[in-house]
This record gives sequence, C-alpha cells and structure tokens, in this order.
Amino acid sequence: MTPENFLEEIKKSCSEELLCFIVYGSAAAGDALPDRSDCNVLLVLKAAPLAALTALAGVSKNWIKKGNPPPLVFTPGQLLSSGDTFPIELSDMKDFHKVLYGEDPLPGIAIAPEHLRLAVERELKGKLLLLRETYLVRGGDRKALTALMTDSLSQFLVLCRAGLRLFAGTVPSSKLACAAELGRQAGFDAGIFSDIHELRAGTYRGGEDAGKLFGRYLAAAEALCAAADGWKR
Repeated sequence: MTPENFLEEIKKSCSEELLCFIVYGSAAAGDALPDRSDCNVLLVLKAAPLAALTALAGVSKNWIKKGNPPPLVFTPGQLLSSGDTFPIELSDMKDFHKVLYGEDPLPGIAIAPEHLRLAVERELKGKLLLLRETYLVRGGDRKALTALMTDSLSQFLVLCRAGLRLFAGTVPSSKLACAAELGRQAGFDAGIFSDIHELRAGTYRGGEDAGKLFGRYLAAAEALCAAADGWKR
C-alpha cells in the first residue's frame, strides 16, 4: 500500500476530520533503504474523538500489516504547541516532509535551540545507557551484537542530524552525511556509522568482527555524549 492509497482510504473513512496528510522520515528525506525502511505518516485532524480514531484504526490495518508504523495523529493546536516537547522529531519533520493533502502546518512550529540541545543530550545519554545494558545481557554473541548495532543505528543517526542543527542553519538530507559532518566538528569516529549502515544493508566488506565494530560503535556513542555536554549555552 502506497501513502497515496492510504490517504484515499482515510479520506473515505474520516474526511470530515482530516485537515492534513504528511509523509515524513526517510521516505521524505530520500535516504530510505529499499525493502527495509518503513514510511512515516503524520495526520492532522480537526479533533480526535474515539469515533475518528475507530474509523482510522479500521483503515490503518493494511498499512500497518505492510510494516509501517501507525500514523501519528495531532490536532492543530497540539501540533503547534509541541515544539518544546518533541524538538528532535519536529525539526526533522519541518526540514524533510511531503504534504499529500491539506495545508502545511509545520512551518508554523517554533523550536528553540535550548529545547533541541537538551533533548539531544538526554536522548544520546539514554541510548548510550541502553547500549551498555543490552551488551550486559547479550555479551559477546556475534549475532546479538550485530542486531544491537543495526537496530539502534537509525536512532543514533537521527540524533546526529539533530546535533548538527545546533551548529548549522541547514543540514543534509542524508543522515550519514550529517553524522560525518558532526564527527568532524565534535571529533569522533563517524565512519563507524557508515560501516554499520553497510552491515545493515548486507554490503559490509570491512573485515572487522562484530566485537571490534561494537567497540568502535560504543566509543562513538560515548564521544557524542561527551561532546553534547559541551554544547550547553
């Protein structure tokens, strides 16, 4: 099911409430992995009562079965007032999105740099702690380490792009390019993210085993957290 097909189903079921249908994430930024990346959709509804959500749930079943996450549902007021609550996610949406229906509300969202910086630091440190905890559970198992790195890569790359926004007015659409530039500015081995990306895509030929790759991955995460401590303003 394409986003366009999904939109038509939604228009049939709850057109009275639908104000806007937006595709965001990798599908909009252009760095999605074929047959691996899902498609993210933001819906803006006039209101989101149970009746509207029930109708939306019915038409979302096939969309979700295709491996896509459920649509993100906002009302206009909730969306416009959420720049301080979701600064990372909304910054990405503002920069990389496609409006398939309705008027674009994203330019009207204000995101303060201090809110973005705090969210990036909090998320980076949380992801680092999770890496450590998961390693303690999985140990040196090669398959487990590979899954840990490939499953968490997208989250770290999103945070790299968010961190780069604190230094640059505009950021590349490619998350790997953002990580490389942030690595130059913050002084960490961003090349590990490219290696894990290749590992995820099945094209890695670097020769390092999972243990050595994870050591570099963990070191990059630690360096990112240390750099974020210095981004305080």
